[in-house]
Amino acid sequence: MPPQFNNLGELSTYLESMEQRVKSLESQNESLQRYITDLGGDAQKMLPKTSLLSTSFIQRAFAVWGHYFVAQLAISIPILCIYLIFIFLFVQNGIKGLPTP
Repeated sequence: MPPQFNNLGELSTYLESMEQRVKSLESQNESLQRYITDLGGDAQKMLPKTSLLSTSFIQRAFAVWGHYFVAQLAISIPILCIYLIFIFLFVQNGIKGLPTP
């Protein structure tokens, strides 16, 4: 909804504040443009070298699958080790408790 003005003074004040805002945004834009120009081609070098940022869908898909696979191994191997330790302890205690013939 557009602002409502009761007199010319309010309109003038509103326009002055908008002009100041535009000037501020233009100066911010200029400083950002200078920053980008100063970076030059270094902007691409700042990104990590990973297939997750590839333009090819297949490369991105396999990169995600690879990360998932490694994470799954990192989680499941310690759990498997703990499971095997418990199984070994239970089997060992079970063998000791068997009656001898």
